[in-house]
Amino acid sequence: MEVIVSKFAGFCPGVQRAVNLTLEHGKGEPGHVATLGPLVHNAEMIKHLADKGIRALDSVEDAPEDTIVVRSHGVSPAVLSALQATGKNIIDATCPFVSRIHTIVDSLENRFLIIVGDASHPEVQGILGRAPSNVSIIDDEESARQIHSDLPVTVVVQTTFDQEQLKRIIAVLGEQFQDIEVHNTICSSTRDRQSEVAELAKKSDLMLVIGGKNSANTGKLVAICKQSGVETHHIQSVHNIDSHWLRNVSTVGIAAGASTPEWIIREVVDLVMETSNEGVEEVKTDLEEEKEVVEEVIEDVKEVVEDVEEVVEDSNEILETEPKPIAVGDIVVGKVVQVNPEEVLVDVGYKLEGTIRKEELSFRKVENCAELVSVDEEIEAEVTRLTEDLLELSVRKLAQSKAWKIVKEAFDNQTPVAGEVVEVVKGGLIVDLGLRAFMPASLVDLRFVEDLSQFVGQTVDVLVIELERRRNKVIVSRKAQLMQETEAQKAETLTTLKAGTTVKGIVRRLTNFGAFVDIGGIDGLIHISELAHHRVEHPSEVLKEDQQIDVYVLKVDPDAERVSLSLKKILPDPWTEVAKKFKAGEEVEGKVVRLADFGAFVELIPGVDGLVHVSQISDDHVEKPSDVLATGQIVKVTILDIDVQAKRVSLSMRDAAFRGGKKTFREEAPQEVSIGATIGERLGNLFDQEDE
Repeated sequence: MEVIVSKFAGFCPGVQRAVNLTLEHGKGEPGHVATLGPLVHNAEMIKHLADKGIRALDSVEDAPEDTIVVRSHGVSPAVLSALQATGKNIIDATCPFVSRIHTIVDSLENRFLIIVGDASHPEVQGILGRAPSNVSIIDDEESARQIHSDLPVTVVVQTTFDQEQLKRIIAVLGEQFQDIEVHNTICSSTRDRQSEVAELAKKSDLMLVIGGKNSANTGKLVAICKQSGVETHHIQSVHNIDSHWLRNVSTVGIAAGASTPEWIIREVVDLVMETSNEGVEEVKTDLEEEKEVVEEVIEDVKEVVEDVEEVVEDSNEILETEPKPIAVGDIVVGKVVQVNPEEVLVDVGYKLEGTIRKEELSFRKVENCAELVSVDEEIEAEVTRLTEDLLELSVRKLAQSKAWKIVKEAFDNQTPVAGEVVEVVKGGLIVDLGLRAFMPASLVDLRFVEDLSQFVGQTVDVLVIELERRRNKVIVSRKAQLMQETEAQKAETLTTLKAGTTVKGIVRRLTNFGAFVDIGGIDGLIHISELAHHRVEHPSEVLKEDQQIDVYVLKVDPDAERVSLSLKKILPDPWTEVAKKFKAGEEVEGKVVRLADFGAFVELIPGVDGLVHVSQISDDHVEKPSDVLATGQIVKVTILDIDVQAKRVSLSMRDAAFRGGKKTFREEAPQEVSIGATIGERLGNLFDQEDE
């Protein structure tokens, strides 16, 4: 059975940020932090928070907690004001994508607002609370057809709304309204998640979608899977899985909503993997398990005895005149005398030789013992069996015993431990920590990694997130360690970063509205208007992902963890070159970049536009510049005036067009200029000039 896990399964960045903030403020004594409403739509996660003393409130009236967290859905200004009026410490964990919707809605004037989403969803309720009086909430094409308004229309969308459904709704609205402004505010993680799950469902025989029953985004994933015709089950945890589903199935796809924590996904993946590897894991009887427990106790007692013996030897300096007899469990040091493909012979003294079978050299899979040891190498091992003239030894068991102490300490203190990645297996990687540790694919990096083989041979720092010695089970996460490092780096950056300074960064992501730049554990935004002095249609015209650049810090908001950046601020101002390159009365060529009712803007050099007033376009009467000009058209103009301080250049096409007795409009002009005109048209300008 092949198991495929969605690349985008689990917490989205907004939910992860809210969870991190809640857990961070919830450290210490339980009962002093609460969330306004359930932090996520996941019962298991809510229970996990409750176990840590963090509860969900329906209201803050008489709540004993001194810190209240606003979840990622956000709230209305009225609710936020009521929270702040309580005098409690309010932590705003509103998702940045939701905050962007709030900014759009707050800026609306004399426009009709349409919110596309579920009217009962808390995110939509928070948006509605800051909306103007002219507003409607819709979620399908039929409700879109019922909207009527004489005002221009602005559309915003619930961040977890279905992308395909949105396209159909916008098509209906586009037919009804001419002046419509659409902001596709669906979270990029939601779009990626829905698109990737649709593809995953096509190549799976069974889809398991993990998430809360009341999670809107999980419900959409379930609907997408069912539309593809594949058998789909909406589960909340590993306990909801029926083993009958997995019978006669070749490929299982696993997806999860944005409110599903990694550990729930891991449990589901582990169960499916165990089911798909029948016979691999040996089933032990109760007696054997009891035997293992007894053996562990014996090993612990033996370690204590060994420690006592070492203290006695060190303090009293006992010199043994006769060698002790060797027993099972003793640790011996010997020299390798022979290396065979399947075993190694070791001289341990006492006129005895020990043999180490290949599988007892290491848990690593090797073809030949020579890959791990060589002749004359000194080796330490534990005696596992004793005959009259031969010892059976284990390097693996001794190394594992020593490693358990290190790993357990790392687990208890949640400190990182380093290990080499030695193997790619189904569902993840095997890491050598002196013992065999498993790292699920979803925990290898901050983003899902398609090709895990690139990590083989690398030494990585990981956190031990699950430990069960009786079952020899060690689960590690490199992702958790990277998140710790990122959070620490982010906190340091937010503390030291100052507005008005220039810092180095790496372009991580390009969007329609700007570029996100990593400036040290936190992504700052360069708005599209701050990318260059000239007009930029898309950030890809100026930047590319993974590009290293210098950026200017405009604003730092540590509480909201937002940083505004500018590239334009550190670029040369093109207006400083205008006085050197151009003079009044000079004739030059330029490109029409924008048309308005009062004239046309012509670009002289990137970042510097001059205005050709409508009266300066032609000797003939021009009603609107768009009647005779088109954006992108190359024209000749005469510079009438340059005001560098005010950043204004006045231009004339009329003077340039008829200089030398002929018009010089280029052939690219999409229209012909008529020389015919009525008397009123010919004299109208004169009357206007008289009035002026």
